[in-house]
Amino acid sequence: MNQLAEVPSGSDLREFDTILDALRYWADTTPGAMAVETSDHGALTYAGLLAGAEALARGFVSLGLKTGDRVAIQLPSTPEFVTTYIACKLTGCVLTTLHMPYRQEELRPLMSFAAPRAVVTAQVGKYDAPATMSALAADIPALEHVIVVGEAGPGQVSFAALIENHRQGALPPRPDSDCDAAMCFTSGTSAAPKAVLRSQRCFARNAAIFADMLHMTRDDRVMIAPPLTHVFGLSCAGNAIHSGATIVPIPLFSPEVYAEYLFDMRPTVIYSAPAHLAATLKSGAMDRRPADTVRDVIVGGAICPPEVAAQFEAKLPNGRVGCLFGMTETTLSTQTDPASPPAIRHGTVGKLARGLSVRIVSRDTGEVLPAGEEGEMQLSGYSVLERYVGEHEANQTAFTPDGWFRTGDIASLDADGNIMITGRVKDVINRGGIKINPSDIESILDAHEAIVQSAVVPMPDEVLGERLCAYVVLRPGTELSLAGLCTYLAGRKVAKMRWPERLEIIDAMPMTPTRKIIKPVLIADIRKKLGLD
Repeated sequence: MNQLAEVPSGSDLREFDTILDALRYWADTTPGAMAVETSDHGALTYAGLLAGAEALARGFVSLGLKTGDRVAIQLPSTPEFVTTYIACKLTGCVLTTLHMPYRQEELRPLMSFAAPRAVVTAQVGKYDAPATMSALAADIPALEHVIVVGEAGPGQVSFAALIENHRQGALPPRPDSDCDAAMCFTSGTSAAPKAVLRSQRCFARNAAIFADMLHMTRDDRVMIAPPLTHVFGLSCAGNAIHSGATIVPIPLFSPEVYAEYLFDMRPTVIYSAPAHLAATLKSGAMDRRPADTVRDVIVGGAICPPEVAAQFEAKLPNGRVGCLFGMTETTLSTQTDPASPPAIRHGTVGKLARGLSVRIVSRDTGEVLPAGEEGEMQLSGYSVLERYVGEHEANQTAFTPDGWFRTGDIASLDADGNIMITGRVKDVINRGGIKINPSDIESILDAHEAIVQSAVVPMPDEVLGERLCAYVVLRPGTELSLAGLCTYLAGRKVAKMRWPERLEIIDAMPMTPTRKIIKPVLIADIRKKLGLD
């Protein structure tokens, strides 16, 4: 059987044309129910969220913003973020997301590319984002309005005043359901950023599908650890609104804040990245008391080591851990069935969601491979982008001649249709002509009792071309040597040619804002240590 599968797109579920339609339904049906709740950044009922978003939408119109204009946002995951997202849906403005760790020089190419007419931001700790945005406005002619949550400075617009001054009045005409809702950037902030536009209808359909996969209801409290500036977090917020559930977003992640939300905010569903689980386990917070309200933890954003998933699940009296797969280019695409056994929930990303098709192809010939064989995963369907924004060179390389999107992930399908992602095409290490997938080694290293996180990267070599270098973060109070690491791998029956030949112990991995390890930083580090750069 060839690995080409399609999931029927029909459904008898309640579906809304847009997330805004879902919000209006719940604001009318359960107006006093909590839509967004945080521990120290406030909360909004469904009626309150809709009223605030409508006032902000009128405020946007008063500033001259209209359908198709881009509104950038650099905020933590707070009620103000969700309000801005809904206001954009009301006006047809395109929410353009910027991750919180970015500063002026990372923001400049993204803002220059997006050319937003307005930006919504706030001072966070020592980072004066409003001042940064005002400075960028001098170089970005399109940027007319810096809207500030909190105290606004000269030439800036108060977010709160914009709402309070526009509580009454006509709303703008309803935007078309197929208009653009958000523009999100893929990893990186180069001079030629890759940006993806997602429509209002796409977000709504995705939410209907994935809320159903978890049997989500209005009684759920959905804790979201990924930032809302990422399509993962934004999509999960849509799942909650579709269901009339409560969004419980973590404004800015730390293990301590994660633990606080896990216990005190009493979530029933949690969306996380693997690094969130690993860091919280390492902190010891999971040992303090049981997280007895949690039913499902869904992990995405990167490959989750099965051992991390199993360790986290063991701490949940009534919960289970599963995985999903998604990309900025595809939104949420797969998820494990909560009723499936741990081997499936922890070792795969589940089955393809309805409305999408998947195939696994040979990286050498492009041939569709049979079940069980490993190759590049390619997707097509309703949520897969048609092209990147602008004339990016990736538009020439990211798609096959017959229109499938090349995910860049190495994967295989089992006989039941579960997808196992084992690495990235670009991560493959060529050791003397032998192709080695570092993710295979990393999953074994992550099971070592002393290792919190690992990353295996190529190390240049004059003879073999590339050798393996392992970077690891150790648990407090533990030690590890290269010899000990190799002994461990030998005990796990790993062939010697796949053993790392250098070990680098570091305090923390370089991470993206969405908690993915930035391997190019590690590759640059080892090259520098070898005197090559």
